[in-house]
Amino acid sequence: MPMSRLTRRPPAAGAVLLLSLAVGCESLPGTRTQQGAVLGGIAGGATGAAVGGNAAGAVIGTAAGAVAGGLIGRYLDQQGRELDAIPDATVTPQEDRLLVSFPGDVFFESGSATLTSAAAERIDAVAQTLLRYPESRVVVRGHTDSTGTAARNQELSDARAEAVRDALVAQGVSEARIDAVGLASQFPVASNATDAGRQQNRRVELEIVPDRDRLQGG
Repeated sequence: MPMSRLTRRPPAAGAVLLLSLAVGCESLPGTRTQQGAVLGGIAGGATGAAVGGNAAGAVIGTAAGAVAGGLIGRYLDQQGRELDAIPDATVTPQEDRLLVSFPGDVFFESGSATLTSAAAERIDAVAQTLLRYPESRVVVRGHTDSTGTAARNQELSDARAEAVRDALVAQGVSEARIDAVGLASQFPVASNATDAGRQQNRRVELEIVPDRDRLQGG
């Protein structure tokens, strides 16, 4: 195909191709590194095409995006393996981040925002991992079940998230890297109609997000 025809190709066609690839990525096999490279390549290609206005821009953007995406995927792979070894931790890889969940009953006594000794051990392990992977930010989220008043649940979830944040800071993690938020009973993962469901809903989550700019040396 002559190059002149290629450069006149409507941008919408490239956008449709990139979109179809992105939708299909949920079924991609392989590690987070491989998937990160593919997702990064898709995003980079879209950016390159938009900026360059042609296929050459898309190719350059795809290559750069694949490198960045692969770097982030590898960072998540390594960090996730370490976090998964912590007792009671459930690590869920998401598109560009990790979600680490701990049962609330392991971290706190009922109705309390004071960390248990078991919580202190687990938070110390989390902190050591975060210190080994400094190019990431953390959001600590506290969740409750639906028993009690909404105001009390909000207060309790706020205090618990802040307690975990403060414990991480005490172990040397920079406070600037951590946000803490209480979400009360807004986001249940099980039914609040049963004891077992309420126990699952009482939890602490840490959302770990790599800093793309810092990882790329920007």
